[in-house]
Amino acid sequence: MSTYLLEIGTEELPAKFANSVIKQFQSTIEYEFDKHFIKYQNISCTSTPRRIVLYVENLIDYGEDKTEERKGPKAEAAFVEGTPTKAAIGFAKSLNLNINDLEIRDTKKGKFVFGKKIEKGLATKGLIASIIPKTIKSLQGQRFMKWGDGTFRFSRPIRWILSLYNDEILDLDLSEIDLNLKIGNISKGHRLIKSDIKINKLDQYFQILEKNGVFVKRNERKSLITNLINISSGNLKLYPDMDSDLLDELTDLVESPNLVVGSFSEEYLSLPSEVLCTVMKNHQRYIPLFKEEKDLDKLRINSKDILSTNFLCISNGLEESKELIRKGNEKVLKARFADAKFFVEVDKKTSCFDRNQKINNISYMKGLGDLSDRVQRISFIAKTINLYLKSAVLDLPIILEACKFSKHDLCSEIVFEFPELQGLMGGKYLKYEGFNEEVALAVSEHYLPRFYKDKLPTSNYGAILSISDKLETLISIFVIGKRPTGSSDPYALRRNLNGLIQIIWYFDFEINLENVISVSVKHWKDSLRNLDFDEKKVKNELIEFTKQRILSFLEELSLAKNWINAICNTDITSVERFFNLLDIKKRINVLNALIEKNRFDKFKNVISRISKLANTGNLGTNVLISKGVINPKLFEKESEVLFYKCINKLEDLISNQWEYNHVIKIMDTNLDVLSNIFDNDMGVLINSEDKSIRINRLNLLALIRNYSLLIADFTLF
Repeated sequence: MSTYLLEIGTEELPAKFANSVIKQFQSTIEYEFDKHFIKYQNISCTSTPRRIVLYVENLIDYGEDKTEERKGPKAEAAFVEGTPTKAAIGFAKSLNLNINDLEIRDTKKGKFVFGKKIEKGLATKGLIASIIPKTIKSLQGQRFMKWGDGTFRFSRPIRWILSLYNDEILDLDLSEIDLNLKIGNISKGHRLIKSDIKINKLDQYFQILEKNGVFVKRNERKSLITNLINISSGNLKLYPDMDSDLLDELTDLVESPNLVVGSFSEEYLSLPSEVLCTVMKNHQRYIPLFKEEKDLDKLRINSKDILSTNFLCISNGLEESKELIRKGNEKVLKARFADAKFFVEVDKKTSCFDRNQKINNISYMKGLGDLSDRVQRISFIAKTINLYLKSAVLDLPIILEACKFSKHDLCSEIVFEFPELQGLMGGKYLKYEGFNEEVALAVSEHYLPRFYKDKLPTSNYGAILSISDKLETLISIFVIGKRPTGSSDPYALRRNLNGLIQIIWYFDFEINLENVISVSVKHWKDSLRNLDFDEKKVKNELIEFTKQRILSFLEELSLAKNWINAICNTDITSVERFFNLLDIKKRINVLNALIEKNRFDKFKNVISRISKLANTGNLGTNVLISKGVINPKLFEKESEVLFYKCINKLEDLISNQWEYNHVIKIMDTNLDVLSNIFDNDMGVLINSEDKSIRINRLNLLALIRNYSLLIADFTLF
């Protein structure tokens, strides 16, 4: 068994590429090895800011032989009285076999000659030498570059290649990448350690690099950084503001993690913690430290008693340079904070009302007017939603005021410098000036959720404003013909709609999205006279787009496809019900309750049998009243009478206020009664020869089917 090591040495790689290249490189190598029948025990790929490393253990030295069985000519044409003909000789020659190696077998079409073509496995060394250059050239990433005289593009210039097969240099043809690139056993340590490192023993590679200031294995660097942060913050009795994205970026920015504790002046605690954290995390890659581990007040305008003046920095410098690094980082942070403080102080001198007047001068999109026009459309949607909203009572003036001031901070200095703070700073400025707190909170939350698994708004008003804002974007983009196509979605409409659906689902808002979309598209048509678009076409495309997003959302809830079909395709009103997410949620909850009681399978089997037989009749799925449909005088057995009584109970229920669990409870309680109609002794023959009796019985079944369709189509489970 052999081992192979490859190290691609580069100039400093972007953190995102250093992370993404690992999976990309490993999957390509695995594919190529499997394709060439190269057996191995383990392939591991890792990266640092200056290198991409492949380590393959327990390689076989030759690929496995490939055996392929082929069917040749008919036996009678291949052999005449036991003597091989030209056909047999030619077939054997094509397979590189002796005549004696051919076999004659019986098939459905008679006797034929068969032979096995054996393709000997190639030397692993040679295969790897051909695979590696091809793999390097196949790697993908953003903003690839050329260097020197070559035409090859890569994330950053490749400066050295280490290639060892069992401690011996395995040469690679990389002339297309760089004519001057030499393949050898020379690596390089930390960028501040200038000397070359000769790797004589392949199994000592990782230890040698670590001694020279490089933790090659990414997972080890990540664990080391996590431990450094936890120990340091624990010693300070503070809480680090560390998310997974920042941790990943720090891991891919350093080869030898060192932790530096810095500090800044208390004067900057007059700024909101979000501003300070944005500067530290997004711009400087520092770790802010909080005094308490709890959710922050989104409307708070300062950081006093919340944020510590200490921060953590993960450095790639040498241990002896810590003090110098600390002073340098503190100096940079001071300048950044001073800028942020200046912007906030300037903003405070301008009222939210005056700032809001400036949105008239900011264009939105061609044909869609300016930002003030957009705000008016957001207000229209918010009013429409409030009109249709059945599950919450909200104060319309609060909603409209939140809409009115939702975009004022786009004209602020702080948001111009830090766009990621839009909405949040708008809410803080409104609270600072004494606006209604619910208005301020709604404005601060209305961009949520901004990305996958982001937090949702915490208030009903923030949720309604967020839905209105996202829906305005969606409709406007569709109206101007910029719909998503395939994987292309430049305006992030899928993400917007996903966020909108999440809010409706988790806030239990009873809104029919189809109605809101239809009314809104008509409003766009009436108010945007300069835009020529087909109202009906846009509406249908929006509804279909929304439908697909709802289906995707239900799948993300780990709901099986048969469940989705059964719940979303129930009856003639299914289109209307499909766009009422709360209605879908309630029905899912009712079905889950049956599962918890271990009643679902029996319930499904009985109702499914009833429904399938009822579908052979002619009663419509919208009929829920037995009058004029059922004739009790035609009953022949007690089972029909009891079945009918169950229907009567459901009729009485529907005439009053009812919930889905009430329908399920009546049907589940009477499940044996419903099932007995098919019993050999107690039951009846549904398809009676008497037409009147047959129709009467099918109608009995159809009414139960129709009540079950209020929940789901049980034939689809």
